[in-house]
Amino acid sequence: MTAGFLVQPGDGDSVWSIGGRFTRKVGGDDTADRLSILEAVVTRTSEPRLHIHHREDEAFYILDGQLSFHVGDNVLTAGTGALAFAPMGIPHTFTVDIEPSRVLVITGPAGFERFIFELGVPATSDEPPPGLAPPPGPVILPVAERHGIEIVGPRIRDMEASPR
Repeated sequence: MTAGFLVQPGDGDSVWSIGGRFTRKVGGDDTADRLSILEAVVTRTSEPRLHIHHREDEAFYILDGQLSFHVGDNVLTAGTGALAFAPMGIPHTFTVDIEPSRVLVITGPAGFERFIFELGVPATSDEPPPGLAPPPGPVILPVAERHGIEIVGPRIRDMEASPR
């Protein structure tokens, strides 16, 4: 990297992936793998299973809406203008409290954006493809493993819905 750059509103390639729409604003190819920034539009369909990133820290800046992050033993409720941080190596997930929510997903070093794009299909319109949902375990688990992400539990809503 020898120069700065500007990303204009509407710039970036987009995919429908893991239940939401993700637009790459800054990727590893832009930053010598130091940083990635994705703009995501998420709904309850996008809520991930409990997982651990083994290669990157992850931060979420809420542009619009509200999410609740479960990071280790903490629950962090983040509304518009808030930032939640999930360090590398700590199990975490989130629930979408207001649908849809729009969030910047910032990771350092870069790499998470490659996971999202590997599982995604190009977003050619603002309408999600039919049946948009996170891929089933046999599809997502090997991709996650290749990208240093370990799935360690269910979605929070699935835990809350199961009988005790």
